Amino acid sequence: MDKAKLYHRFSGLTIVAVLVLFFLGGLVRVTGAGMGCPDWPKCFGQWVPPTSEDQLPADYQEQYTEKREKKIERLISVLNSMGMTQRAEEIQGTTWLLEPHAFNVGKAYTEYINRLWGALTGFFALLAVVFSLSFWKTNKMKVVYTIIGLVLVGYNGWLGSIVVDTNLFGGMVTIHFILAFLAVAFFMLGYSSGNTSLAGESISSRRGLIVFALTIGLLQLISGTLVREEVDILRRTSDLLPVDQILMMGNVFAIHRIIAPILAIVLLTIWYQDRKFHTRTRIRSWYLAALILVGIQIITGTLNIWYSFPVVSQLVHVVAGSLMLSGLIYLTIHEFKAPSPIHA
Repeated sequence: MDKAKLYHRFSGLTIVAVLVLFFLGGLVRVTGAGMGCPDWPKCFGQWVPPTSEDQLPADYQEQYTEKREKKIERLISVLNSMGMTQRAEEIQGTTWLLEPHAFNVGKAYTEYINRLWGALTGFFALLAVVFSLSFWKTNKMKVVYTIIGLVLVGYNGWLGSIVVDTNLFGGMVTIHFILAFLAVAFFMLGYSSGNTSLAGESISSRRGLIVFALTIGLLQLISGTLVREEVDILRRTSDLLPVDQILMMGNVFAIHRIIAPILAIVLLTIWYQDRKFHTRTRIRSWYLAALILVGIQIITGTLNIWYSFPVVSQLVHVVAGSLMLSGLIYLTIHEFKAPSPIHA
């Protein structure tokens, strides 16, 4: 197999691996396994997590709390040196960052599998960069896109350690999530760069609609992660959240709720236009899939509100949203790389 084919294979594998990470990361999030391993990259100081609390020292909670305290102090020092004093003070004044975490074998292995898959994703990304170099003379942007994707994957892995060090501190998880989508975007750009076989034509009005869809999709992602962080705070006092308490979470929650139906209308409009003129059958199916994923988000979001965020509906909500936004990124790239008709 030549290097070009190997590049597309490993670039594609990286994209798929990141999509799987959305599922694993969502599983970690909804099961509360984010601190299943209180250290990084090892888990309770071991490359293979323990299977019983008996395998740990009697004072293991105190040990890892002390280690986290030192890491937080270093992070605060770095933030202050970068001029981010407000953020540093916010972290320093948050007492629950040093809460100890008891060993739970299910949570430990859920988090560790997520980390192992992240390492495999990084390996795929590295190989994609290696094989992308064969395009250096013919398509430099393919190489550049892939290298940026690798940097984002690596940086996001490092940020995962910061998330653990700060006990899932608000904002860190959101940035961690957003960077994963950026990595997907650059690998998709690299994969499609130079591809002349994109089906159908694209017109300026449709390009405007998909850019609008992607923009509000990103807004939905950011608002959704902020809502989730607010839910985490509320759940520190009670696992059961009354509906009226959820509905009073503020403007971010209201924005998150209203975006989904708007997004559905935009995607339905594009899909109907393509169907009406019998164009782009393959791409039309992608728009339909994105529309279905938005519908799943609406349904599971409603279940989350009325049934105090059940684990299954939370996970489906996160995964559907991740796949939907990844699909919007792909469709945006397609619309701008597909040829425009002469009469447009």
